[in-house]
Amino acid sequence: MSLPRHPLKESLRAPLGEEAVARVWQGIEARAGRPRFRPSRGLVGLLVAGAAALVVFVGYGRRDPGPLRFADGRAIVAVDAPASGAVLAMSDGSRIDLSGGARLEPLESSASIFVAILERGRAHFEVRPGGPRRWQIECGLASVEVVGTGFRCERGPGRLEVAVEHGVVLVRGERVPDRARRLAAGESLEVLEAVAAPSAAESGPPGSEESPAPTAAPRAASAPVRSWRELARDGHHHEAFAILGAQGFQKLTRHVGVNDLLVLADVARLSGHPADAVAPLERILSDFPADPQAPLAAFAVGRLELDALGRPARAAVALNRALALGLPESLREDVRARLVEAYLRAGNRAAARAAADAYEREFPAGRYTQSIESRLP
Repeated sequence: MSLPRHPLKESLRAPLGEEAVARVWQGIEARAGRPRFRPSRGLVGLLVAGAAALVVFVGYGRRDPGPLRFADGRAIVAVDAPASGAVLAMSDGSRIDLSGGARLEPLESSASIFVAILERGRAHFEVRPGGPRRWQIECGLASVEVVGTGFRCERGPGRLEVAVEHGVVLVRGERVPDRARRLAAGESLEVLEAVAAPSAAESGPPGSEESPAPTAAPRAASAPVRSWRELARDGHHHEAFAILGAQGFQKLTRHVGVNDLLVLADVARLSGHPADAVAPLERILSDFPADPQAPLAAFAVGRLELDALGRPARAAVALNRALALGLPESLREDVRARLVEAYLRAGNRAAARAAADAYEREFPAGRYTQSIESRLP
């Protein structure tokens, strides 16, 4: 059975009236060669009520009141595609294909709108036509607005390309001709970074009518400024922290997703700012406690508090939370041992003894047993 080409809501926009129902019956009888049958008003009313109920049922079945999610029901989070790329299936039937190295981060998701930012790389979007949400993809140099279509965005240093396969999109931005451009199937648009205006030193003093000497050599283009994410990815954590600054680091911590929060913690920790590394990890624990990375974030907080910041009581709280959140089995023995250490350094021998007993119950032949017992006779 073939599916209808248009959404059912358009075909069933309004229930049939009595006259329309009568015409349908007349057409059926004429094709069947039977005597004309005139339905009674009661039958017509029943048919009208049935059509109306069908419209209500279809409308109810199409409701999607919640935010957009992944197809498996998980909340949408930032995705850094591996070298092989990534395919994201969405709860409304839409699909996003990310090329290797591309990064997509959600900004807003509700029953009526989904907004995300393509921070780098290439992505192909197949948005389900007739869906309940308006999609908007931020690409730095422009925004792409769509309801249902297939299109591709490719973002690189100083450029953006948008190409539409089917449907229609609206591209908006300061560098888009007339600030807005409608693209239909088969059309594409390239948006480029604006060329910087000449500096005062190049154009002469204010009010001067002299033009630059024609023999002057053109000024070499400056190297593009690298983002903090690129610097962090390449191991330049000191430079990444310097670009953000202390205030920028704190502001970013309040807005980014789990993956970026983990990177920010590494940037702070590996650039010699362990106290700043705690805030991104604590935000994971407060705002994303169900995320699979949350137990690791709690463990990282415990290590920072114990080893770098010298706050063993806080370390004990974080390590206990890591265990409660379901830390991977491969890390549980280390956390149990560190918990004993934290209580000892905090001066709480009773809690240290209880933590040691818990360690020995879970790991009766554990590699830290002798060390623990030597400190707790």
